[in-house]
Amino acid sequence: MKRKEFIKITGMSALAATCFPGFSFKEQLETARIERLSMPPKHHFFGYYGVNPWDKSGTKHLALETSFDDHRPTVDDKANVGIIDKTTHEFTKILETSSFNLQQGSMLNWVDCGNGDEFTYNDSLDGKLISYAVNIKTGKKRKIDGPIASVSPSNDKAIGLDFQRMGFIRKVTGYAHADDNYRLENVPSNDGLYLLNLKTGSKDLILSIKDIMDQVDTEVPENQPAWIDLVFHNPTGSRLLFLYRIKQKSKWVTSLWTVNIDGSDLQCQIPFGSWISHFDWKDEKTILVTTDMRGPVEYLEFTDGKKDFKLIGKGVLTIDGHCSYLKNKNWIVSDTYPGEIDRLSELFLFNIERNKKISLGKFRHEEKYTGDIRCDLHPRPSKDGLSISFDSVHEGVRQIYTVDISEIIR
Repeated sequence: MKRKEFIKITGMSALAATCFPGFSFKEQLETARIERLSMPPKHHFFGYYGVNPWDKSGTKHLALETSFDDHRPTVDDKANVGIIDKTTHEFTKILETSSFNLQQGSMLNWVDCGNGDEFTYNDSLDGKLISYAVNIKTGKKRKIDGPIASVSPSNDKAIGLDFQRMGFIRKVTGYAHADDNYRLENVPSNDGLYLLNLKTGSKDLILSIKDIMDQVDTEVPENQPAWIDLVFHNPTGSRLLFLYRIKQKSKWVTSLWTVNIDGSDLQCQIPFGSWISHFDWKDEKTILVTTDMRGPVEYLEFTDGKKDFKLIGKGVLTIDGHCSYLKNKNWIVSDTYPGEIDRLSELFLFNIERNKKISLGKFRHEEKYTGDIRCDLHPRPSKDGLSISFDSVHEGVRQIYTVDISEIIR
């Protein structure tokens, strides 16, 4: 098998990937060049969307490597943490972790705190969840007192969440850890959003789960555990956007909130009662979210604190996806979940000004890839906005792929 392999336009080929020509605004038919970045036989994945996996040079891609992808990670499972070279496609192991899941990986992030080229990953020490910052040249690692959920654009701070708590409530995004002393409290005052100092490694609670519950003014399930899920910094690092969820039987109810980086000015943007899924910041104040708050599933754009909801993608964006703005904010990249019958996940670009969707490819995921071991595409734009990285299992193994979109968006 060649190290560098492009997915051809082959209909329902043996690779089970269908890549459609993208229609450029120059009225030329162009093919999105989709390339497998990682190499079998082991599984490779990055995890979640909305994070740039490339280093400053654009040649090294963070990744996890496992020998399995057929079950939710247990306390005994480990993943190799390392980088993939863009040219050779080789994975270089740097260390390993037991704190990861198949959906979000180990929340890998490149950081710059004045200690050279470092990246962070989540891990555990003495039964407690932490994270490490690792220098890729020296291999030296620094301990940070909590697991990372989102790194600030300033690169010296991060927000932490208790992934062990999620491991009890929503296992697909939590970590499996054996802690006999852990007790799941429904609405704790000592757990929530943590501010992590990436220079000193310190951790401070800035907003508790109880603090948020105290501001909920709608009817919610009683005597059920609540948790914070999915948190993003705005582009200036001054404000956070996150989901606040409460368990309800086998599912949950969701609300959307924003708060300052110090825990002040907490505001509910979409209250409980609607389905709310994914989001991104367009700028310091503008938010994109997928929700059914107005009836059908829609992509809505609005200003933090104003609730001035505006429809994006009228008649086009009608299905939930992991949405991110490109560097050119007139463009969005997103995906879909596999169809119930054809099992195809679509990766696409959307031009807001022209209300036009450009399909980059459709990828068949076998029926076994559902639930806790599903493989969402989770598209991740490069910093320059000219390429997309995503995870997929359309070749029968979990691997990382890239798409060159430079000719489409220019």
